[in-house]
Amino acid sequence: MLMTFGLPEGIAKVIASFDTGAANNDLFDDSRQLSRLIGRPTTPLAQAVKETLK
Repeated sequence: MLMTFGLPEGIAKVIASFDTGAANNDLFDDSRQLSRLIGRPTTPLAQAVKETLK
């Protein structure tokens, strides 16, 4: 589908692999690494969405 928008095949495959990785939970990390990196607790997605929709 990405190639129908004019993307070269190689780039389309890379972008598609991002979605595949996310679907396979490859982005999940419960090590709290981001919190340590930024020096504060992160906000859970559900809370961020709830606050945004207020």
